[in-house]
Amino acid sequence: MSPRESQRAYFRRRLPLLVASLVAASCVSVPVDPTANIPMRASESRSADETAPAAIGPVSSRVPADERAPHAANSMTISPLSRVERTAGAPALVDVRIDAVDSLGEPVALAGDMRIVLKAAKADPCYLAFDIPLATKRQVERRFDVTLSQYVLRLQPEWDVDPMRGDDIVLTATLTTLDGKVLESTSHLAW
Repeated sequence: MSPRESQRAYFRRRLPLLVASLVAASCVSVPVDPTANIPMRASESRSADETAPAAIGPVSSRVPADERAPHAANSMTISPLSRVERTAGAPALVDVRIDAVDSLGEPVALAGDMRIVLKAAKADPCYLAFDIPLATKRQVERRFDVTLSQYVLRLQPEWDVDPMRGDDIVLTATLTTLDGKVLESTSHLAW
């Protein structure tokens, strides 16, 4: 067998493996880093002498069935991994991490309209409400951390008078699912 024929035979045997690996590589989606998302700004604010914003925010208009994100959560909790992030020369951000679980306590998908209300008693305004749509597959994918199986919602609170460092902030997250079910969780965070 000549060297040229040997090369052809080698590539004939290897070509199916090469094609299969290229196809497999193109089918794998690259995980999205939800901490790289642009932080959400408050959609509503209230001072201490006003009533708190409604726990349930605006509900998404109809979402086509092929774009709807799946929802299987029976409950959700604000994770202890939620934190205030401070970077020199940038505004402070709040990373709210949400765990969604089914009746067996296993991590599952959630979908709907999320409203997070921050309450800082010593800040002005006292209440900030953030509306985060999680109705479509794309919206959910952008906010899901596959490594920790958590939803990461980055918030940029803007107060006229900031709370003091270390002040208690109350976080209340409310999800209205696409079928109208409501899930809620409350937690505290040190500013």
